[in-house]
Amino acid sequence: MKTNKLTKLLAYGLIAMGVVHIIATFTPVIVGKLEPLNESGRLAFTYMSLMCGTMLVLGGAVVTMLTDKVREHSFLRQPYILTMSLLAIDGILATCMMPHNPCAWVILVLALPLLGINIIGGFYKIN
Repeated sequence: MKTNKLTKLLAYGLIAMGVVHIIATFTPVIVGKLEPLNESGRLAFTYMSLMCGTMLVLGGAVVTMLTDKVREHSFLRQPYILTMSLLAIDGILATCMMPHNPCAWVILVLALPLLGINIIGGFYKIN
């Protein structure tokens, strides 16, 4: 049961980071840096930024919803681990591409343990 609580806590953290990412897309921190881009570039960057935040929100929500069900229903194990794996990849890529961004490191610190405790913790057993 401790694994479930920690999993949900980490997933809620990723949801929060996704919401922060979406909100930050429209703040002067990001919008101000887009001024040198042409209209097409600004729209593309805005789209990519919104989708990155949305991925965190959706991934965290899926993990939260499946956490209590994955032991009962074995067919949920693959999408559960796939979702956590994609969140971990997102965290790794975020830190590789933006090593000076503290939010990227927060995402990594939330996503890697989320995957680790569920694989090592015995939630996912390869048959």
